[in-house]
Amino acid sequence: MLEMIHCHWRRQEICKVRCRGVPTVDMKNLCYHLEEKSGGKVIHRVGGVVFLYRGRHYDPKTRPRYPLMLWKPATPVYPKLIKEAPDGFTKEEADEMRRKGRDLLPICKLAKNGIYITLVKDVRDAFEGSDLVKIDCEGLNPSDYKKIGAKLRDLVPCVLLSFDDEQILMHRGKEWKSRYSKPLTLIPKVPKNNLAMTSVMNSSDEVSDANTQVAIREVLRPKMFKLWKSAVDSSLALLLDDAEANNLTPDSLLTLVEEFSVTSQAVEHSFPALLVTNGDASTDSLSAEYMNDEPETSVAGNEEGQLEQSPDLRDDEHFDVDMFERLESSVPLGSLPIDSMIERLNSE
Repeated sequence: MLEMIHCHWRRQEICKVRCRGVPTVDMKNLCYHLEEKSGGKVIHRVGGVVFLYRGRHYDPKTRPRYPLMLWKPATPVYPKLIKEAPDGFTKEEADEMRRKGRDLLPICKLAKNGIYITLVKDVRDAFEGSDLVKIDCEGLNPSDYKKIGAKLRDLVPCVLLSFDDEQILMHRGKEWKSRYSKPLTLIPKVPKNNLAMTSVMNSSDEVSDANTQVAIREVLRPKMFKLWKSAVDSSLALLLDDAEANNLTPDSLLTLVEEFSVTSQAVEHSFPALLVTNGDASTDSLSAEYMNDEPETSVAGNEEGQLEQSPDLRDDEHFDVDMFERLESSVPLGSLPIDSMIERLNSE
């Protein structure tokens, strides 16, 4: 492979290397070894594709020469990946976890010669919800999924339990710590006599008193937690404490939703809002702002004359004559973001 890279560098400055299979589990390590062995520099990486730059002062005559391998070297002897009693567990505990892992659903299925860039992140996310994780490796060579298991053991990190039935079974270990400081409580307290929860309750729970309260904690998935957190940070969602959620009534909830809808819309405004009060000074300033536009003022004057002739509208106390001026007033020209983009494109 190194010889092929230097053959490409003789004709062009950049060589594209397409990576597949086991090495894509740790792309950072792969890029490091490519730079160290070839002498080039990784300038761009998209998925499993790496772009190697040969360097400004590259000379094919002085490049390093690699000896031709006439035979395959002997396979080194590695220590066993699967132990009967892994670190921190007894043999009985390991056998019990392997027994539970048989009925566990795999989080993903690895394709042969695929790109496994997100595999480490997926395993870490799965450990947030379960202490056991299984990966389906059906169709892969045994040496391939054993290498993947060895990389996951060091990168996640985790404890390997078995490779039975072409599946990798892992445990997060006793020293595992969650990446999130505090899980979310979606339903703090649910009454036991709730009809919606009767199908979930067991028969043993139905014997106890109906007035008791049962605390139910539901933890969000890591991806949903990130989306929810970004929504709260961008003022698109509202977070309530447990005390506020317990004291909510239908009327207070409706008031809270209306107030939050106004604030969330104000955050997403693309131009400054125009505030108009019922005072006379504000109406005069509003009408004086658009006095320069003659056609609009003439139309407004005709409509105002027609309204003065109408007896039904004249008798209405709540009817405001300058209402049409407020409705016809729009955003000033040149204040929208699209206007600045058009001006920049015209100047270019």
